[in-house]
Amino acid sequence: MDTDKVIQDLNRRFAAPLPEFYQRRIIFWYDKDKEFEDKLDEVVLENAKVVALTGNNAFSVKKLLSVDDLTANYLVYSPLAYNRPDDNWLLDIELYSEEFRADLISIWMDEMGLASNPAMRKQMKRNR
Repeated sequence: MDTDKVIQDLNRRFAAPLPEFYQRRIIFWYDKDKEFEDKLDEVVLENAKVVALTGNNAFSVKKLLSVDDLTANYLVYSPLAYNRPDDNWLLDIELYSEEFRADLISIWMDEMGLASNPAMRKQMKRNR
């Protein structure tokens, strides 16, 4: 997926109406293969700020999202994979946020209307 299509899709998602009782939208962009890491500077969104996880800034990002800025929309780029849920300082925020992926498997699953869960992703990878 090219960067322009990613930006267009993200802008569409941030422009969508918020669910009831939500004040803002946070989307976690999972990219464990780091396909877009070098293109992240090109991602400028109309209605959201972009923050990237580095492996050393989880506390500051958690503070930003939970204390410092409670109104702005955020795209959180996450090239990290955690072995245990306890290692993920942002898990509580991820659970009430949305998920975005731009890899080929995710695109196929989205086109087929399949639920994006780890078991289904694994099966799709095996059968591609």
